[in-house]
Amino acid sequence: MFLRLLKDALWRRKGRAAITLLCVVAGLTLAVALLSIAADVSEKMSRELRSYGANVALIPQSEEVTLEIGGVNYTPPSEAHYIDERELVKVKTIFWRNNILGLAPFLGSPVFLGPERRLVVLTGTWFDKELTLPVGATIRSTFAEQIKIREAIAFRAGVKSVAPWWKVTGQWPEEASLDTALVGATLARREGLRLGDILPLEYEGRRAQLRVVGLLTTGGLEDDQVIVPLPVAQRLLGLTYGVNRVMVSATVLPKEKLASDIRYKRPEDMTPKEYEKWYCSPVVEAVAKQLEEAIPGSQAQPILQVAQAEGAFLLKLEWLMVLITFFALLASSLGVMATVNTTVLERRKEIGLMKALGASNSQVAALFLAETGIIALLGGSLGFGLGAFLARILGEGVFGLAIATDLSLFLVALLLALAVSLVGSGLPLRQISRLEPVGLLRGQ
Repeated sequence: MFLRLLKDALWRRKGRAAITLLCVVAGLTLAVALLSIAADVSEKMSRELRSYGANVALIPQSEEVTLEIGGVNYTPPSEAHYIDERELVKVKTIFWRNNILGLAPFLGSPVFLGPERRLVVLTGTWFDKELTLPVGATIRSTFAEQIKIREAIAFRAGVKSVAPWWKVTGQWPEEASLDTALVGATLARREGLRLGDILPLEYEGRRAQLRVVGLLTTGGLEDDQVIVPLPVAQRLLGLTYGVNRVMVSATVLPKEKLASDIRYKRPEDMTPKEYEKWYCSPVVEAVAKQLEEAIPGSQAQPILQVAQAEGAFLLKLEWLMVLITFFALLASSLGVMATVNTTVLERRKEIGLMKALGASNSQVAALFLAETGIIALLGGSLGFGLGAFLARILGEGVFGLAIATDLSLFLVALLLALAVSLVGSGLPLRQISRLEPVGLLRGQ
């Protein structure tokens, strides 16, 4: 009898059922879309934010005081400490190696330009270099375990990966070239340099004649520098190898994503279990620590201004989506409430008759709950499908990212739909318990 009443109620009031279904679908579509984006956007937006610069700097490990201004080391090369750039391939041996999106070494020093011997800053770097971690290299597979790789790992490194905003008029120097250079736009204007000009440089009796192949605009200190392939700078400075700075771009999550028990603890104050949990979390401090361990003679320094700004942005973005989701579900619940309340008013005589025949308040309420529950499950299923489609559209249109909706969110969508229907039906169902059958049958 209950199922027959349920079927008849849904069939005879298709209009009301459709309105309730529309309310549920609208709320769930937006909720599923925003939850999909919130769940997927942190990592992908972190990758997109890497276009704004590196977030970890590696410098030589030394207890001596060095003179560095504007990222340029003014300590004489004979007295300075360096990082061996041949070791940089080891960044792919750390636990979070797949989070390393790019790196670029830098060797900077003041040199003399032209017969007038005017001081200019020379910076050597990689522009676009392929590195390969050979077969048999040891990589960290877990916190306490290491394995040897069976296939070589190749990846690109250089300023193109960590500073994509560099704009070159002309062409980039070739990595193997020993006689070409980029000249910063500011320096070029001051010295009257143009593409094709020869740039005579000197340092401690060593000379180099470089051809200007490109003019560089970055909006930073590089606009007043001469940028050359790393071997050119090393040869002029009398070095066989070595760099005084390595900028690393890594995808990381905000520190607030850490478990609360270790979020604000220093690594040295953690228990072994807490340290393992911290070490295996992709926060900038943990990634920096692993880079420091992998590169001999290096000291890793997270660029906290960049990391903290990114973390704050991602957290605010997630909270905004959660807040919008909450209000979307609240609006959906209010729509369900209005529809169910109207249905109760229309079916007062039917409710009175059921009560007169012996139906209890709970039985009558169960009938209405079953109706809205069926509509909610259908609405949740439709909302999940439409929400996944909307997430993809928003991801590509707004964020420029392909957002994939996790199938586990389907169960969440059904539960949210049931919650929306239950909240929306609560007040109308309370009114049913107050209705007297005699008055309802009299039309009162």
